[in-house]
Amino acid sequence: MYKTHVLDNGLTIIGEEIPYLKSIALGVWINAGSRIEDEKISGISHFIEHMLFKGTKNRTSKDIANEIDNLGGQINAFTSKECTCYYVKLLDSHINKGIDILSDMMLNPLFNQTDIDKERLVILEELKMYEDSPEDLAYDLLSEGIYKGHSLGYNIIGTEKSLFDINKKEIEEYFGNYYVPNNSVISICGNFNFEEIVKEIEDKFKSWNKKEVDINFTKADFKNTYITKNKDTEQVNLAIGLEAIASEETEEAYALAIINTIFGGSISSRLFQKIREEEGLVYSIYSSQSLYRQCGELGIFASMSNENLEEVYNLVIEEIKDLKNNYLSDEEIRLTKEQLKGSYMLGLESTSSRMMAIGKAMLLNKKVRNSDEILKSIDNIDRETIKKVIDKVFNLDKIGVCIVGRDVENIKL
Repeated sequence: MYKTHVLDNGLTIIGEEIPYLKSIALGVWINAGSRIEDEKISGISHFIEHMLFKGTKNRTSKDIANEIDNLGGQINAFTSKECTCYYVKLLDSHINKGIDILSDMMLNPLFNQTDIDKERLVILEELKMYEDSPEDLAYDLLSEGIYKGHSLGYNIIGTEKSLFDINKKEIEEYFGNYYVPNNSVISICGNFNFEEIVKEIEDKFKSWNKKEVDINFTKADFKNTYITKNKDTEQVNLAIGLEAIASEETEEAYALAIINTIFGGSISSRLFQKIREEEGLVYSIYSSQSLYRQCGELGIFASMSNENLEEVYNLVIEEIKDLKNNYLSDEEIRLTKEQLKGSYMLGLESTSSRMMAIGKAMLLNKKVRNSDEILKSIDNIDRETIKKVIDKVFNLDKIGVCIVGRDVENIKL
């Protein structure tokens, strides 16, 4: 059962006590990601994520790493389109050290000019790394195309130009505007006493000052797009996007999870069984949903030899049409509900996964469903809701296509 507490400065704490474990995962969630950036400062959310590990008024970058490593723990962070998260996982006896370090990073970052200039180069190498991955590049280009002109289509890392345009003043202003307690959530999962850990968090974060936050999430309109990008690779990578639903449409989101699992979300899925197992045309093929506030997309990804591209694409389109025309059988729906419930319950065995789930839900949706509610929601999805979501999502009038590979610039599918 989850417990929540809101500090006087507006910081929300949500925790789940699991006394039979010996570890605790704790995350600080910030309601700021690449979606709220403009083109000039594209990548600044991710830039700040890096900078918070470069040292504080009390610790060097090496101190942060050593203090966690010496305890056998983990510390890391990630930036997404809609949020940023900094987290630790430690033995329960060491969690106070984790709280101390994370509070120090949030409240006392240096943003030293020399570190900023060095980190630009590190992030540029990260950008190049993703550009060297054809699958990542295909998704980034697809996202840029289907959300063209909207920040949701920006690369989370930014661009080479924006990375060198971002300056110390902009970093400090952005940090000051969004890294405030009333725009944040702390989630905890593992072996702890909630009341005791709330006191520890309050002691460390009480000087974090509340501030009015102005975030306006505008809806990103889905745009049809067709993109090719030459890349000297042994395989060609295909990314297809379909307009989906928003994350807040909870019932339809569960229905889409069922549909996606059957369509391409598992090794028993239609795409995998038809195109890989029966036809032998690909090694990797799958689908996944990315749901945001007010909008979302379903992505289909495959890699194959150039000579198989057209056939794979046509088979994917055939599967989309078949799903749209014939929907799903009752037996497929029943079996997939069991599959989803089993996968969800297995995920609950990880404190990190549980911490991530409750933290993100509280930050983005202001509420968290317990496991019984989630299992019941999956069970309650009916055939009509699934048909409605299929009609809405598997619509070839709204489609984006991106192809990355050798000599693909003149390919027309």
